[in-house]
Amino acid sequence: MNEQSTRFRLISETSDGLGFAVRLKWEGYDVSAWIRSADAKAVGDRLITKVGDIDDLVRDADPERDVFVFDTSGNGLIADALRERGLAVIGGSVLMDRLERDREYGYEVMKECKIDVPHTESFTSFADGIEFVEQHPDVRWVYKPSKQLGDLSPSHVSYDSDDLIQMLTNIEMDVDIADPQFELQAFRKGIAMSTELWFQNGEFIAPLTNHTLERKELMNDDIGPSGGCLGNVVWLCDGCPVCSVAKRLVPWCERNRYHGMLDLNVIVAEDSVYGLEFTPRCGYDATPTFLWELVKGGLGGFLADISRGNLRDLDLRRETFAGAVRITIPPWPTEKYTAEENVPIRGLGKPKDWQRNTYLYNVKADQDGELVTGGAWGILLLLTHNAQTIRGALRPPTERCKQLKIKNKQYRTDLADRFLDDVEKLEAVGAIY
Repeated sequence: MNEQSTRFRLISETSDGLGFAVRLKWEGYDVSAWIRSADAKAVGDRLITKVGDIDDLVRDADPERDVFVFDTSGNGLIADALRERGLAVIGGSVLMDRLERDREYGYEVMKECKIDVPHTESFTSFADGIEFVEQHPDVRWVYKPSKQLGDLSPSHVSYDSDDLIQMLTNIEMDVDIADPQFELQAFRKGIAMSTELWFQNGEFIAPLTNHTLERKELMNDDIGPSGGCLGNVVWLCDGCPVCSVAKRLVPWCERNRYHGMLDLNVIVAEDSVYGLEFTPRCGYDATPTFLWELVKGGLGGFLADISRGNLRDLDLRRETFAGAVRITIPPWPTEKYTAEENVPIRGLGKPKDWQRNTYLYNVKADQDGELVTGGAWGILLLLTHNAQTIRGALRPPTERCKQLKIKNKQYRTDLADRFLDDVEKLEAVGAIY
């Protein structure tokens, strides 16, 4: 079959996967997308073909041509139903949803695979959680919501027991669900990093093993609210102590015929590597950084092959760092309000100058084909680069951020220094080579 005859169908919750859809269109593929969130209704306008209902994507799906890309978790039932019809799918499944949204189950999997987990207690009542904290006032706890509560409240690393009790009280007043499932996990001091493994129908694709360091806080020096990911650095790894811990998952994935990406987030402490959570889907911004800068060749061929279990030939940039800087506008990082539409995005140059190193988020094109903001939450662009050093990988994206002319733009300028500090600490405890 001619590769270009493949059609890509994006199923998106909040338009996070727009950048994948746009890149696939640039590569010459037939691409269409369904975006569920009404707040993101304008995202992608005049950049890709969008449909109003998911049935418009799946009604006439052809197993010989169509590849379905799920850009986040939560639609596993749909993904598995498509697989049962013989369709190619990447990025979603019921198993993936459970690994991410049911934290207690995720910890059970880690323990089954001999991965250390910090002391964790599970709760279905805020009153019980508050009572537990009061009984253990000298322990610093991390609040981690599970299942539907994860859509209503973010994780929180408490300062102390009083801070956590007040936060749990506030969440109880703000949310209205009958079964608020969450975990309290003992805080472990160390460096947060992640290791991503890739599988196709249970087969481990060893060359794609990669690590990510990221910064979540909005402002320099890790100050301010969490913005998901304000910048990251990604690199391929053939084997290190953290890789060895993550690869303990391989037999479990083989038994369960796991298909797609599986990212294990950990804390590297002086005494151990502790598993924290799974990201069994595209990671933002790590996945675009990885695929844009470390996997050579076309995105369409890679996604089509791995979705069908046919990925064999890989051309990778080894001994190279991929760096990325995210640029946003207010109100991000809050999701309680939407961002201004139609703000011009100037300074990128002609498309041929920025297509390879730019991932698009909450943007659209105006009537003249120029990029403007698309409302939603104000996440605009991810600017990427690769180099032999961390500083070299992050310097060009940071310089491009400076050159962009966007009203109220937000980005961090200290990422290289922060990541180099992380690597120094990781090397000091023998966690990476």
